[in-house]
Amino acid sequence: MALSITVHGQGTFTASMEEGPVTFTAAIASVGPQGATGPTGPTGVVAATAPIVYTSGTQTVSMDTAYFVRSPSVAGTDTQLLSWDAATSRPLWINNEARSLYLLGTNKTGTTIAKGKAVYVSGATGNHPEITLAQANSELSSARTIGITSEEIANNAEGRVIVAGRIENVDTSAFTAGDALYLSSSTAGGFQTTLPTQPNHGVLMGYVVRANANVGVIEVRVDNYQELGEQSDVLLTSKANGDFLVYESATSLWKNKSAATLDLLTATTAASTYLSQTSAASDYLSKAGNLSGLASTSTARTNLGLGTMATETATDYLSKAGNLSGLASTSTARTNLDVYSKAESDAIVPAASTTTAGKVELATMTETETKSSTTLAVTPNALRDFIVAPQWNSPDLSGSTAVTATGTTNVGSAGIRLVLLNTGSASGQYAARYFGNSSNAAAPNFLMRGESVCSLDKRILLAARIKLNTVSNAVHRFTFAKLSGGAVGDLSAKGFGMRVTGTGAAELQVHNGTTLTNVTSSFTPTSQTAFDVIIESVGNGTVNLYINDSLVATSSQGGTGDFTTTTIPTIWAETELTGAIATSAQFHMANLYLGTID
Repeated sequence: MALSITVHGQGTFTASMEEGPVTFTAAIASVGPQGATGPTGPTGVVAATAPIVYTSGTQTVSMDTAYFVRSPSVAGTDTQLLSWDAATSRPLWINNEARSLYLLGTNKTGTTIAKGKAVYVSGATGNHPEITLAQANSELSSARTIGITSEEIANNAEGRVIVAGRIENVDTSAFTAGDALYLSSSTAGGFQTTLPTQPNHGVLMGYVVRANANVGVIEVRVDNYQELGEQSDVLLTSKANGDFLVYESATSLWKNKSAATLDLLTATTAASTYLSQTSAASDYLSKAGNLSGLASTSTARTNLGLGTMATETATDYLSKAGNLSGLASTSTARTNLDVYSKAESDAIVPAASTTTAGKVELATMTETETKSSTTLAVTPNALRDFIVAPQWNSPDLSGSTAVTATGTTNVGSAGIRLVLLNTGSASGQYAARYFGNSSNAAAPNFLMRGESVCSLDKRILLAARIKLNTVSNAVHRFTFAKLSGGAVGDLSAKGFGMRVTGTGAAELQVHNGTTLTNVTSSFTPTSQTAFDVIIESVGNGTVNLYINDSLVATSSQGGTGDFTTTTIPTIWAETELTGAIATSAQFHMANLYLGTID
């Protein structure tokens, strides 16, 4: 049998038993006797001092946010951590993702160090290192580069230097995002985007994250490049000019050693120890020329493959080599040397002919010009002279002054000035010179041999060496087939030539009897510098301009056929002014040639 009692509240309870429906209710006294009183607890917070704040109403404490300095990288309501900022003697809120590492440095330079400057550790004051602007032009100012100032630091004041991480709100407008920044070799505390050239020192300072004049960002990463002697396997002591870097297996080190230590000869000691190339060559040649001067003549002859002729000298060998008839058996010597006698050579190599290859005989200039032989070879020089030599009734090119010339004209020996317009000549003035064949009674024009008229169906070459004043207001022309009495100016009838306008490029001019065509060349004359001109009329209307042996312009619009009896083809050299000139305009010409090839 089990008894269950349930207390319902103060003063009543119920009880039941498992066996039988037994229920009863009993009253309980409302207040019982008081027990012993326990010990009094400790007194709660009733006051606090800054930066702790006590709120009596809620009996709570909190931090006074006026004593906090928010890191520049903290924004909005990011989760924050608390750190102590010794520079301001206040707590510092830092973003939980912050990666910047600072040190406090003391400025003892005598001037203020600006924000965003590269500094190195130059000493120590109290509990902090002294900092000075770094520069890559010396070991002292670069080897101990530590970071970049994150704020302006007055003289004798302490300030933060970012050793690694991010510096914001600096001027990076001189760079591009992504640039690597190296310690400047020319500006203290500055940066450059290229690795300094030796002997300046290499120090990587970081990378430009954002390029901006006001809110630029640099990711700081200082990496001081080592010098050769700072490597762990290199030991340099008492360095001197001319030292070599040599590996020493006994110490597993690379060491500097002199030429004397390595038993090497310098240029001076080598010259005194060994024969010079010239002396050595002379000594060898002397002994080779006189084998008897050697210690062992027979051994030398054997080594040189000369046999054992004890009495033969170099002179004997040379004498017999130069005159085979002096040998005991000339025919045997020729056979051994694979040399033919003159009679044998003549028998093997036949005389020249038009059908059989043989000895080559050259034609003289006269034979070349008269074409009197079909079996003689022509040299390139003779062929060139034949091509450009005058092929007209008379090669005597007499000169005549243009009737309408306004300027001064001269003519004489090769290279003389042909035309001249003096300083101050006005626009429209000109000077000209034309050349014709004086043997032609009708007029000074050019006729081909045996013909009464000149024809452009033949290949015609006009050549000369020319020198010009390239004046901006002057036009120079060198033409063939202008009328001897015609006016100065461009071709107005069938012919060809060259024109230089002002200081511009040379132009090829061709006239087919109806139309004048100008083709700008790839050659621009230099004032008072001679150049060679060849103008080739091929005979089918194509005209080529060669200057200094190079093709510079071509045209297929040239003339063909005969000149009419009323057309008097002449060579013209002329200068025409398109405006007043401040210097003289001159036209020089030498080595004038006019020829045709049948």
